[in-house]
Amino acid sequence: MNIPILMYHEIYTPEERRGLQGLTNPAYNLQLDTFERQIAWLAENKVKTLTIEDLFSEKAVNDGQAICLTFDDGWKGNYLHAYPVLLKHGFKATFFVAAALIGQENYMTWEQLSPMYSSGMSIQSHGLTHRPLTTMKEEDLLFELRESRNIIEDKLSARVSHLSLPHGQKDEKIWAVAKEIGYCSICTSDVGFYIPGSWGPWLKRIIMGDDMSENRFRRVAMGESEALRKIAAVKCLKDTLKKAIGFRTYRYLYRRVYGTRW
Repeated sequence: MNIPILMYHEIYTPEERRGLQGLTNPAYNLQLDTFERQIAWLAENKVKTLTIEDLFSEKAVNDGQAICLTFDDGWKGNYLHAYPVLLKHGFKATFFVAAALIGQENYMTWEQLSPMYSSGMSIQSHGLTHRPLTTMKEEDLLFELRESRNIIEDKLSARVSHLSLPHGQKDEKIWAVAKEIGYCSICTSDVGFYIPGSWGPWLKRIIMGDDMSENRFRRVAMGESEALRKIAAVKCLKDTLKKAIGFRTYRYLYRRVYGTRW
């Protein structure tokens, strides 16, 4: 059975669209009414939602189609918009937050994350500062991953054992350090499904944005491999470009195009 791990970022209303300019790549954002339709469809079709922790337990191999909903960065719309929709349908999700950004403008606060955690949402690490982990020296990487974990656990009394890669950049040194600290898995932006029993550590996901049609969403949610072909091709092109021009040049151009600071 294929279990999709969906990768969301910000959920927004039409009135908020202009305010997101310069904050993030618009392709990573999803309008609230589309998100509501997606979640309603999952509920109507009795698709079970899992947290990342559930993937590593027997819950992931029960009968019936399952899906894992994840959110990266810690944007405030996750609390204002996505969280109420999830609660309405009794769904769970995993929120990967960059600990040092929590409480800053446009991001969630610890006061918002606390009830989310208490209601069954999983709060995990997206690093400390959202900097690409592949560019760090080992001692800086160790601090980035350990401090993020410590802050989240201290603020929420939550167990943090899963990591999502900022910018999707990965190499083996990250897993070596993460494993030493106590992380069990690392979510990537590589495209694919989770196969129960594979146990990670590198978990593939499927990006969710405004360009995801309802038909493709439904096929992805049901674990159809053919539905990933176009998404995987786009990811392959991006990876090829990064290798050709180098990651630093790619990030420079990315910031110029989208006006972001990351």
